Amino acid sequence: TVFSEFKNLCVWNKTNGGMGSFYRSKHELVFVFKKGSAPHINNFGLGDTGRYRTNVWDYPGISSLGAARDEELAMHPTVKPVALIADAIRDCSKRGDTVLDVFGGSGSTLIAAEQCGRAARLLELDPLYCDTIIRRFERVTGEPARLEGNGSTFQQISGERLSDSVNGRQEDDAATATNTKLMKGAA
Repeated sequence: TVFSEFKNLCVWNKTNGGMGSFYRSKHELVFVFKKGSAPHINNFGLGDTGRYRTNVWDYPGISSLGAARDEELAMHPTVKPVALIADAIRDCSKRGDTVLDVFGGSGSTLIAAEQCGRAARLLELDPLYCDTIIRRFERVTGEPARLEGNGSTFQQISGERLSDSVNGRQEDDAATATNTKLMKGAA
């Protein structure tokens, strides 16, 4: 089991309703779970730490970002505000902890974890969004992303893969030309 105990259901209350259904949705649900039998982490303690939090979270949605909206939507159709995720991370984890996001999307969780002093592990199925996450991380941090195994940068790996792809296409074109000549010779 990934999660062992349901802690709360929070509502992300967006500034404006989004596009879509019969009623324009102005909220998203955020389910809060904990894992394992250790006590859960509560970094706001009903305001004891100066952070007063409720289970209704007011953050702007993508439709209220104005000029920045187009740039955000170019990254991913369901971009989440980094501030929302950063606050959630601060609520229930400690510096140095690892945060998991199994829907990496545009990398908002990775950016938020970096800002909060946490490590992050993201999963994303779409290679285009994997590249988006890495490029966004590099832009925000000003540092090149590096492959853990050998320290290669994203730019180096991208260049190698592009070169391999071009070489592979040239080999495919040469094989097709040879097969075409063979077929013409057999006719």
